[in-house]
Amino acid sequence: MDTIRLSDMQEHTTNHKQFKNSTETVFTKKRRDLYVVYSYGEHFPMYIYDHHVHLWFGNYDKYSPTTSKHQTMARPDADEINMLSTEELSALVRLGSYGEFCSERCVTNIAMYYNKSTGITNHNNGGQ
Repeated sequence: MDTIRLSDMQEHTTNHKQFKNSTETVFTKKRRDLYVVYSYGEHFPMYIYDHHVHLWFGNYDKYSPTTSKHQTMARPDADEINMLSTEELSALVRLGSYGEFCSERCVTNIAMYYNKSTGITNHNNGGQ
């Protein structure tokens, strides 16, 4: 893994290169087909590229002034970046792909829809 200057982050991110900065406050990890850029730990993914679907995802949440600077400097040179929350990006990483992320959201949304529209109860709440 390359140790780079902050000013080189955009190039490395754009080209999906593994890197960390000298203080290791910004770093990357591979998770299955995902390339993930983090700021100050795995609790704050800034950018994710899914190699399977060829899509970029970015974090629209703010964490600190320094992390905002990291987000600006590491932003990939891409025509489109799909912006999600920290929670959504963390789920994407946990699930390992955008396809799995979409699948889980569909199942969750269907369950919520059926519970509200038909009165069908969740088996986990004792049928109440």
